[in-house]
Amino acid sequence: MKSHTCYSIFFTMILLTVFAFPGKSLGETDLAFIKMPVSARSAAGMGVFTQMIASPIAVFENPIGIQNPDPTLSLSHGFWLTDISSDAFAFSLPIKRGTFAAGFNFVRIPGIEIRETSTEDPLNEIEAQYLTVGAGYSQRIRKRLTVGASVKYIYENLYTESGHGYAFDFSGSWLAPSSLDVSLLVQNIGKMNKLDNESTTLPRLLKIGLVRPDIFIEDPFRVSVGVNLETNLDTQESGASVGTEICIKNLLSLHGGYQQIGSLNWKSVGFSVRAKRFELDYALLFYSKDLNNPSIFSFMWKFGK
Repeated sequence: MKSHTCYSIFFTMILLTVFAFPGKSLGETDLAFIKMPVSARSAAGMGVFTQMIASPIAVFENPIGIQNPDPTLSLSHGFWLTDISSDAFAFSLPIKRGTFAAGFNFVRIPGIEIRETSTEDPLNEIEAQYLTVGAGYSQRIRKRLTVGASVKYIYENLYTESGHGYAFDFSGSWLAPSSLDVSLLVQNIGKMNKLDNESTTLPRLLKIGLVRPDIFIEDPFRVSVGVNLETNLDTQESGASVGTEICIKNLLSLHGGYQQIGSLNWKSVGFSVRAKRFELDYALLFYSKDLNNPSIFSFMWKFGK
């Protein structure tokens, strides 16, 4: 009965926070960097398996994904378009029946040219900087039900202007009797202050995920598949992602994903290598034929007894 009450309170909080923070009018959301994948394993499957990655980096992507019985450290580096880069660090600790995680994610966009008139030579080159510091907690409140929540402090700096704000993420996962993992995620419910007298709105997202772990098992292979349905609560733009994961003797995993949002589509591939308490993940993203393909490296270390 107590678990059922916690479950009801948790999802009531989700509904209240979704509708308590009014967004901008249709089509006016900013801070696209906060939607960028942070961990390589999550990116390689287009976010479909994020609730199952057991990594502290998931504090920025889906708080139930931080669930891990061991103390864990995780690092991630992203090579994005042109000279854009991202660096993330996070740790997680098991606490009683749940897991606590905290970390930061730093994104740099150098080489932005400043001009007052249309000239060949810019007056100056600046660097835009974005920092997210997050903390979250996840707990299994029933045998088949896990919930999680995180809070993020967000800072942006561009030339002489800076802004900051906060955002909450709420998520839940239910393991159905058929071993189907059903998840719900609400992201970026919060507020930013004005930047250069212009309001900045967080991209509020609602995601529903379905994952079928081990849909095919034939030694040494295990195959999992999943799909995510996503809606931007401000622009009403919707999309879907599909992903697959092939695990070979729990030492090597191959990942692939496809995402379609509006008229845009993206593809991804990657792999994970595990050795005792270490895991190395890599993801390669295909965004456009005319642009470099971004890539992400992540490293995770479980320590303790």
